[in-house]
Amino acid sequence: MCQPLTLWAETALPKAVTLRAEEITVQGPAGYCPDPATLRQTGGAVAVLLGRCTDQAESPPAVISVTFGRAGSAAVMASGGAEMAAFFASEAGRKSLSRRGRAADVAVTSARSLGDLFLFRVADRGIGTYWRGMTALNGRTVSIKVSGPDLDEVESRKLVESTSRALRRANR
Repeated sequence: MCQPLTLWAETALPKAVTLRAEEITVQGPAGYCPDPATLRQTGGAVAVLLGRCTDQAESPPAVISVTFGRAGSAAVMASGGAEMAAFFASEAGRKSLSRRGRAADVAVTSARSLGDLFLFRVADRGIGTYWRGMTALNGRTVSIKVSGPDLDEVESRKLVESTSRALRRANR
């Protein structure tokens, strides 16, 4: 699952995917590339998975899920980190994070703002513990989730942060 997401592992993924109609470029941090086969677009929102660019990549095995909200969705980020933390600690916020749609399955164990990135650690009974980041980019909310079988907490958090920086550079 954490190998390149393409059907043929020896085929390298593209370094970036540009969606001109949505004015979005998806690019990962060093060693991680978007898989065009996983791209989903619905009503102006975009989701795509990133994996290691090749199976020989030196990057740790991980899957990075990136979701761009609809145009104008970044307004929710204006309230700041304290408000974001309060929302994701609430029943509605935990339900939105839950893989099974059950607030009781989810706990936010850590939350902090790092510049323009809201970063939080989620424990979900359905899928385990992972880091997620949210930021605003060109008027859209961007959600970044990192998972991998052998990623420790520090590697996972750093991967969310480096993905946020890569997306920001690609969408200047």
